[in-house]
Amino acid sequence: MQLNKLERYFLSNQLRILEALYPNEADEFAVQREAIEQGYSFVYDMGMDHIMDGNDAMTPEESKEVWEAMDMFLSIDRTIQELGLDELHEEHFTRFRGYDGNNESKFMGFAAFTVERLGRFTHLPLNEELYFNSHMPTREIYERMLVEWRKIDYQRRFPMSKEDLMRVLESAVHPENRR
Repeated sequence: MQLNKLERYFLSNQLRILEALYPNEADEFAVQREAIEQGYSFVYDMGMDHIMDGNDAMTPEESKEVWEAMDMFLSIDRTIQELGLDELHEEHFTRFRGYDGNNESKFMGFAAFTVERLGRFTHLPLNEELYFNSHMPTREIYERMLVEWRKIDYQRRFPMSKEDLMRVLESAVHPENRR
């Protein structure tokens, strides 16, 4: 990371403030501040593992995709309830399972952030209560389901017809594995 002298000055002052505010972490902040002040650019990133960038940062499109998937699962749940089709929970991919923590971690993190911090989709039917790690890749499954869900007129999604619901649920199965 490259920083000009003014940016380094601002960061140095911010780190001084953090040293004073958080005495338990003061030594760590002091090391970061010294690296910034001395121009040790090789270690600027130290202590910033929690700041996402590049492919690790969520794009607006990816964020919208997560919210659309959550909307879809709300629609699925509402439709199942309205049509009295609870038995579908046993046979189909009917609840939001989160995303794979190993391969889809930024999606998993954003889904959890959406519910836990933003307070959105709090009534989302989860596979397990407030658990967003599916332990298996789900994004591809959600994408297939979303293709079918998007074909339904927006006014007819909450709830869907039984035929539309079944098309969405059946699309969760990979095409090569369909009967």
